[in-house]
Amino acid sequence: MRVRSVILLAASIAGIGLAAYTVNRQARPVPTASPSGEPTRSPFGTRVAGSGLVEPETEVVSVGTPLSGIVQDVLVKEGDEVTKGQPLFVIDQRMYKSQLGSAVAQLEVARRKFDQLKSLPRTEDLAKAQAVVDQREAALRDAQSRLDRLNQITDPTAISPNERPTHEFEVANSKARLAEAVADLGEVRKGAYPEDLEVAAADVSLEQARVSALQTDVQRCEVTAPINATILRVTARPGQFAAAGLGVGDGLVTLGQLSQLHIRVDVDELDAWRFVPSGKAVAMLRGGKHVEFPIEYVRTVPVVIPKRTLTGENAERIDTRVLQLIYRFTETNPRVLPGQVLDVYVETDEATATQRPADAPPSS
Repeated sequence: MRVRSVILLAASIAGIGLAAYTVNRQARPVPTASPSGEPTRSPFGTRVAGSGLVEPETEVVSVGTPLSGIVQDVLVKEGDEVTKGQPLFVIDQRMYKSQLGSAVAQLEVARRKFDQLKSLPRTEDLAKAQAVVDQREAALRDAQSRLDRLNQITDPTAISPNERPTHEFEVANSKARLAEAVADLGEVRKGAYPEDLEVAAADVSLEQARVSALQTDVQRCEVTAPINATILRVTARPGQFAAAGLGVGDGLVTLGQLSQLHIRVDVDELDAWRFVPSGKAVAMLRGGKHVEFPIEYVRTVPVVIPKRTLTGENAERIDTRVLQLIYRFTETNPRVLPGQVLDVYVETDEATATQRPADAPPSS
């Protein structure tokens, strides 16, 4: 019994010691990781700071496809220089080409019908209608002569009672048939009715519009460069299904002009009132290497928008709105690339930095 008590007491003391060691170990402060590089520092005494996103002068142009389909061929790769109108990639055109062939055939049929109506009356149709009139005039003369001979007989017993009505019917029938033939001849001589010509012309116009639309679809299957630019990224692959109507940034080919680089600077709306367009500005590389790029003011985007360009810093505010400033690099070939994020500092004068507008709320 005493041995058991000793064992329990020793186990309890060991448990208490282990718990104390665990609590003490977990209570130690976590060592802070050293930064990968020294943060950039402003060269100006009073300044407005923001993060800047490098972009081409034309901005980044995302090229998609206006028609959904399978990518048949990709004609460019990253880094290629392209000119405006140069093909970038091709969507499968077979369906549109087959529809175009059918539409061209329908257009030819509509044109032939229209030409046929315009050519009326034809010589052979006139000759045929005139021959029918001549034939029925002869039939009428024959019927009338037989009736006249019958009327010259004075002896009523020489003819049957039904013979005279029969000849009179033949004369009347021949007159009616002649009138029909004369009317047909007049219709043939008149040619096509204006209403028929209008309908035929409308059919031709409709088929022409259908052919033009399909020709445009065939051309749109070959997607071309909208500007002279450098290919920045290609995500299109042969055999890949490409959907039309992609959003910004989802293009199959991304391009832009790199001859002149711009930087789009996001300035917090709380600091926007301190910005002076005439102030000197510099952009700095991140990561510890102190490299400054002189930049020149171009324009201000005249609307405050939600922040979209994120730097990934822990202390970064994302639930804010920013004023965007556009600057250009004054160096001919700065060692930066589109999509790179730089720190930007814009100098402000002392009066602007210390005096707020009368209607501006105090900063927190």
